[in-house]
Amino acid sequence: MKKVIGSYEIVRQIGEGGFGRTYEGRHILLPDVKACLKQNIHINPEDTKLLQRESGLLAKIHHHSLPTFRDIVRVEDGSYVLIMSYIEGKSLDKTIEKHKAIHPEDVSWVTQRLLNALHYLHHMGMIHGDVKPPNIIVQPENHNAYLVDYGLSTFQPRAESCADGYTPIFVPPEIKEGKPPLPVSDLYSLGLSMIYALGGNPLTKEIPEHVPSKLQDFFRDMTQFDPLKRPSWEQDDLVKRLSNIREEVFGRKSSYKG
Repeated sequence: MKKVIGSYEIVRQIGEGGFGRTYEGRHILLPDVKACLKQNIHINPEDTKLLQRESGLLAKIHHHSLPTFRDIVRVEDGSYVLIMSYIEGKSLDKTIEKHKAIHPEDVSWVTQRLLNALHYLHHMGMIHGDVKPPNIIVQPENHNAYLVDYGLSTFQPRAESCADGYTPIFVPPEIKEGKPPLPVSDLYSLGLSMIYALGGNPLTKEIPEHVPSKLQDFFRDMTQFDPLKRPSWEQDDLVKRLSNIREEVFGRKSSYKG
């Protein structure tokens, strides 16, 4: 008999990190309805608080490129389980492992979807805090990309705020220095992730020569070392700017269903 958590039975484990395990679940009354369940591994006040905070943040957001909160439940062993929508598709890092690099036009529409998601998050006062290829799920058939995992997110950061953790390769320099997370911090990490998707090196920010120069410049702007030199939502419509680059370089502002 399969394990049941809340209204969902566990189908399989799909991931594990230092903080939690994630599972694919199926609704016991609605078998066509899937969910992603995230359970804290360590049963202690610190990890419980982190998962509860992530649940509270996720409950505040509703966007087509972000997962949807469904519930949080406490199970018999004292751990908590965050239940959210199940996102079909491969993570960006798995896609890159298979194809080595993604075509610049595809990287462009993926970036636009994620920029829209980040613009919404930032407008809601939330900094994602861990934008990286494993936290990006791409759906080529729908021309959509999802930003997942809000375990390191910050809501309305203050001058004394600092990140609860980070991924070394994709971390912005200001976060590494213990400074407060900023919207441009997420943009920096997104820029490095897309450089990686193009087949470039996120450590050196080197981008392959075949990538159109204006697209290279776009990602270099996002990954400026100084946060004040990066484009910001107040000064730059990044989605429109990228759309214009797409039209100039590829002859269209959108492709397929994009």
